[in-house]
Amino acid sequence: MIPLVLCIDDDKVTLMLCKIVLKRNLFCTDVTTAENGEIALQYFENQLTLPEAERNIPALVLLDLNMPVVDGWGFLDQFAQKYLPIFPNVKVVILSSSINPADTSKAQEYNTVLTFLSKPLETHNLTSLQENPALSAFF
Repeated sequence: MIPLVLCIDDDKVTLMLCKIVLKRNLFCTDVTTAENGEIALQYFENQLTLPEAERNIPALVLLDLNMPVVDGWGFLDQFAQKYLPIFPNVKVVILSSSINPADTSKAQEYNTVLTFLSKPLETHNLTSLQENPALSAFF
């Protein structure tokens, strides 16, 4: 199981459903949430203030694209620049309702992004993620 997954979405129902699906399928031990990219970036910033042994870094981030304040692209840009060098093992899965092929193509430009999934998160999505080489060691 993945120790911690961070879900970033401005929709509280989506966050609740993600938690349920992740826990019910024994995909992760713990889930934390953020309602926009700014809150998620602050989460990583707060981890830097802790001694390394006390940090709780998510192995996987489920990221919505369309959010207020800092959207998914803004999160990815800032995360890649500031936090990915410090936390290189964090992987991101785009979880979006977007059907724009340009979004799928753009997501592939980020090394940390494993895949692009359509909402809602479902059990078959988790099965494919468990088989992903970047995550399979957890299972």
